[in-house]
Amino acid sequence: MKRLRPVVAAASLLLAAGSALAQDAPVTVKLGAQNGSGETGTATFTPQGNKTEVVLQLAGAPAAAQPAHIHEGSCAKLNPTPKYPLQNVVNGKSTTVLDMPIKQVMAAGAVNVHKSTQDLKTYVACGDLKSHM
Repeated sequence: MKRLRPVVAAASLLLAAGSALAQDAPVTVKLGAQNGSGETGTATFTPQGNKTEVVLQLAGAPAAAQPAHIHEGSCAKLNPTPKYPLQNVVNGKSTTVLDMPIKQVMAAGAVNVHKSTQDLKTYVACGDLKSHM
């Protein structure tokens, strides 16, 4: 029984190291079209120490600015009040660096994109975050 203790301890260290490495890897979330927009794409979350870079890329997006946020809830049941603002999507792309670790960002719920600055109530793309934690 005493011989197993070092093996169990080593296995525990490997599992902990694997979890730490997994948290350092970028996470890509698919963004699905909503409300017949035809806009689909990805949101890539890249850890940068205690910060997280969020890059949105959408196909079928207009040239005009489209607000984007991270909300609590899910795409099916989104809290309408944004939790974290992201840079507007322009020509299908947005890059934001959030001042928080990736684990905190991913726990929020969902990332979504609005039709325009004039039409915030219409969502055109969304992706659930919690399923990627």
